[in-house]
Amino acid sequence: MAVTGGGSLAISDLLSVPGASAFLLEARVPYAPAALVEWLGREPENYCSRETALAMAVVAWQRACGISGQPDVAIGLACSAALVSNRPKRSEHRAWIATHTADATRVVGLSLAKGLRDRLLEERLVADVLLRLLSECCGITGHWKVHLGDGDSQTSEACIADPLLVDLMAGRRAMVWSMQSEWHADSPVCTVGLVSGAFNPLHDGHRELARIAEQQLGGPVAFELASVNVDKPPLDFLTIEARCRQFTDRPVVLTRAATFVLKSRLFPRTVFVVGFDTAERIVQTKYYGSETQMIAALSEIRSHGCRFLVAGRHNGDSFCTLADLKLPPQWQDLFESISETDFRCDIASSGLRKLPS
Repeated sequence: MAVTGGGSLAISDLLSVPGASAFLLEARVPYAPAALVEWLGREPENYCSRETALAMAVVAWQRACGISGQPDVAIGLACSAALVSNRPKRSEHRAWIATHTADATRVVGLSLAKGLRDRLLEERLVADVLLRLLSECCGITGHWKVHLGDGDSQTSEACIADPLLVDLMAGRRAMVWSMQSEWHADSPVCTVGLVSGAFNPLHDGHRELARIAEQQLGGPVAFELASVNVDKPPLDFLTIEARCRQFTDRPVVLTRAATFVLKSRLFPRTVFVVGFDTAERIVQTKYYGSETQMIAALSEIRSHGCRFLVAGRHNGDSFCTLADLKLPPQWQDLFESISETDFRCDIASSGLRKLPS
């Protein structure tokens, strides 16, 4: 388990029970921003949020799997909170508590009325909610009472994953397809191209890029969402379900392939549709560790009959296209450009996430 900003009383509660070492594998309090960044492997957009709690829970589950060697029964538990402090907070007092297991993700959001409790009482309530969620995750219900006051509110979400998705996340399956919120073991269409991304959120630029790529390639193009990322925690089941529900008219394939080398092994003779910024990283040595490793990776991608279709990208005051990328001569055949005339979209998912909801 990992808690930050609140919920630490739950650690002492668990450790006060004789035999706790048979249940609690590890407890962390990554309280400083740098400690939380180290835990997550990246800086969160918001230190106290639903997304941060979910990511913390997935990392906790990974550690539980590694320590116990029993992924089917391991539980990752996390809390991200902003409670009473020594100075008034403009924002609400709140906590997000999440659990992640091999087949389910749960999250509880808690909003606390300001002025109703001191720090200790807020800590006590958050710990009680955390322990109740943990007990429910263990199949124990109705034994942990939580008392909310006037002005408090609570939300709860849960996702019990489809067996195909469970197999994918456990490494027993290489890919799973989603079409109109239904999971399939095999592709519903024979695709020639894939638009890969995080799609947080999916926007019109993604859709238009897939349409233009389809015209240029002369065949169906689908989306690909990797559940793991080189510098981010794996996605939880609630996030996966929400991301995949965005795709209503085109299939999306979920993989564990964090790099294009791994994607090329899964999808031989496929064209990967990417933006200029991604194409730039593909031919930069620093993303591979050495020039030798980069050459090996690009050579393998070529050996699988894969290549890249590159769309331009807004960058500062300019719009960069493949022509602006200094490609080594030996790799130029791997890249083809989408002209600015055919496609230009300055929308970015990161910008959309900053807009008021």
